[in-house]
Amino acid sequence: MKNIKTEKTKKVLKTKRSIRSLAKQRSASVNVPSLKERAEEFLNAGTPASYATSVALALVILAGVVVVATVAPGLSILARGYRRSNAYSRNQLNGAFQNLKRGKYIEESKGLDGKPRVELTKKGEAFFQKMLFEDVQLTHPPVWGGKWQFVLFDIPIKYTKAREALRWRLKALGLYQYQKSVWVYPHPCEKEILYVADYFGVGRFVEILEVTRLSSDTELKKHFEL
Repeated sequence: MKNIKTEKTKKVLKTKRSIRSLAKQRSASVNVPSLKERAEEFLNAGTPASYATSVALALVILAGVVVVATVAPGLSILARGYRRSNAYSRNQLNGAFQNLKRGKYIEESKGLDGKPRVELTKKGEAFFQKMLFEDVQLTHPPVWGGKWQFVLFDIPIKYTKAREALRWRLKALGLYQYQKSVWVYPHPCEKEILYVADYFGVGRFVEILEVTRLSSDTELKKHFEL
């Protein structure tokens, strides 16, 4: 199927060749979610988090800068509103919070009022980003919507390691390699794929197209069992 030069394939390849010229425009215009928005998405996810530490860190980020004395009960109260944090008790979240402090993922400081506060460190932010990256999963709706998501990239040679890492991750997530730098998935995945690409520092070189019709998609349907 990779060698079939249909008109649709030619359009896809033409778009791929234009990606690098659009890179600067994309990096300037993309609305990148804030840490708080990503923390809320993480806490609202349907699958349980592997560690209480992950949940506690997301809660701290979502709460912002908080007074130390109210952290334990504050996290417990805040946790009640999110699907992933309901599995952990107040004691578990408090213990996870103490682990975050010992690991220097968060640190105490003093606010303008002189009261001790908690802030996310650079180490904590990097840990949070890695946590989100490892948590990325793609949806598998029971009914196919009839649209293909084409992931295309034209990554400069100086980012070779990032390009190979992205390919490995796309394969691990279940995408089908349509051509060398063209991957396909049968369900919406733009947000997840762009986050993965941004994690590797090459998000500006990635484009995602939604294709409603291919002259021949038999191979794709067979691969995804549609």
